[in-house]
Amino acid sequence: MSAPAPTPVVLVHGIRVSGASLHRIAAAIPGRRVVYPDLPGHGERREETFTLAGAVDTIVDAIDSLGRPAVVAGMSMGGYVSMAVAGRRPELVAGLVAMCATAQPSRLFATPFRAFGAATAYLPEQAATMSRWLTRAAVGRQVSSDMEIGGLALASIKDVVAEVSRFDALGELAQYPGPIEFMNGGWDQFRVNERRFAAVSPRANLTVIPRASHLFPLIQPELTGASITEFAESIDVRPSERG
Repeated sequence: MSAPAPTPVVLVHGIRVSGASLHRIAAAIPGRRVVYPDLPGHGERREETFTLAGAVDTIVDAIDSLGRPAVVAGMSMGGYVSMAVAGRRPELVAGLVAMCATAQPSRLFATPFRAFGAATAYLPEQAATMSRWLTRAAVGRQVSSDMEIGGLALASIKDVVAEVSRFDALGELAQYPGPIEFMNGGWDQFRVNERRFAAVSPRANLTVIPRASHLFPLIQPELTGASITEFAESIDVRPSERG
């Protein structure tokens, strides 16, 4: 009997960028089918309104297109979307990788992001210029260019913040019985509740990348792709192990 195809991977992008921003991570995951769809309000879907339910539907459709359960790996906002998919449709998720997304959402935690979202909605052109300048200064031209592929969806920020601030990430994760890998940068402010997240399941593991920021998946795509590959290899199943 021939060996099964390797478990496919769905990559889920962060706030304001498109799925194509993850292309270098996808390239670092060899030998597997990898897709990175645009979520509502982002990329080619910028004219749509972001909702968490719509984002979940997008990832479910992507998994269905691959034809079998998939590893779902998301960064930042995409990490929370990935958790929602795992909690609501666990049968479709062979394994979950959540990167830069271990702060339990709340209205208080969302306050600065809500203020930024309001500012970008009020002054979109100025906000776009400032965002590009700050990103290039912080992470360099390559990562900035990756983030700008498909355009910056600054108008979606307020909708994303409104949706995610009401999301019970820990509660959703408690519904998922499969393996979970949490990955954080050592300098990431979203590490604040990482121990609570790691304790949510006996099948959860936490990896912290030393001296890495919130954007480490885009800054270190080879490391990120290798980590996702190693995780996916750990859950690839043989035909005899299938139920």
